[in-house]
Amino acid sequence: MEKLRGYKMDEKGYAFTPMTVLLFIPIMILAISYGNIVSEANMLATLAMGGDVTFTASASIFSNIEKGALDGGRNAAYNATRKVIDNSSITVTSNPFFGSGTSKNYVRDNIVNAINTQVINASQKLEEETGREIFINNIPITNYTNATFKSSDVTITQTDPYGFFVNVKKGIPIKVVQRDQVYEGFSPEISVYVSIEGLEDPYVWVNTKFRQSNVITSYPYYTNIPGIGAEYNFQLTEDFSSVYGPRLFRLWDALNGTDNPSNITPRPFYFPDTAGLSFFDRLENKTTSLDSNATRMSTFIIGNPLQEDHNNANISSLDWEYFQRVPGNPLIIKKQELIDPKFSVIYLSPLSKTRLGITY
Repeated sequence: MEKLRGYKMDEKGYAFTPMTVLLFIPIMILAISYGNIVSEANMLATLAMGGDVTFTASASIFSNIEKGALDGGRNAAYNATRKVIDNSSITVTSNPFFGSGTSKNYVRDNIVNAINTQVINASQKLEEETGREIFINNIPITNYTNATFKSSDVTITQTDPYGFFVNVKKGIPIKVVQRDQVYEGFSPEISVYVSIEGLEDPYVWVNTKFRQSNVITSYPYYTNIPGIGAEYNFQLTEDFSSVYGPRLFRLWDALNGTDNPSNITPRPFYFPDTAGLSFFDRLENKTTSLDSNATRMSTFIIGNPLQEDHNNANISSLDWEYFQRVPGNPLIIKKQELIDPKFSVIYLSPLSKTRLGITY
């Protein structure tokens, strides 16, 4: 059949006017463009995913700095207490305590080592898993052995007696590279709180001679209300029903502390005391503290283990007063002396009785 003039025919014999052909042109262009859009979308998705992995790798570095500070802080505090206790077991002729001002440096340096180990090992593993190249302080992580962070990068601060903050300074350059993708930034300031509760107090362990075990555990009934001040609640309730004779209920709780775990002598609680000693003072066997009032604490010495050394004198049962042989007066209820869980009389100096809110 002869083709119609002015018309185009497809391979199946359908006829198209010139206008119809023009209408098909945008559809063909759109089809070609759609193919490019899909290709570009796939490329953008790949870039986004790659960028996400790159950013996640850098965020993981910050997380590992924090983990190293937290784990290293607790371990360093424990090692410091063990160093004093173990040194006291080796010899009784030399001073087992840290020198003045050195205990905090010892803890800090151990924390720095822990951060370095954590960050280097984790970053090298990240490189293997993600294919990225990691730089810290502009040095490839593969070139490091143990020194990504220095002692000057870490400080220790305290705001309460039962722990301390490990602070890693901000501004350390971090770079993660993968081909044309680069994340460059600086580490944020990182601060983590490290609890010292549950650690042995070497100050009591060494000074009692009989190796009396005292674990740092906070007294739960202490309050400090703004505008009112510290309240120990030691003489909240009198108790006359015990075989120990008359007792001040909360004071007894403080003396009895953790009760008798595993048939060990009761371990008295620790409580905030502006006249007491901080954790680092105790590692150095200080007699007075230069640390903030908020970091100082006290506990009680029960059983009067140094009675003969004190020539049977009436010495205050408050720990730092006991070791300094500060005289004390017995606590008395209705003409009966109060005794501790080891049947020794409880003595306190007049100043400590006033500070702790005890009028007996």
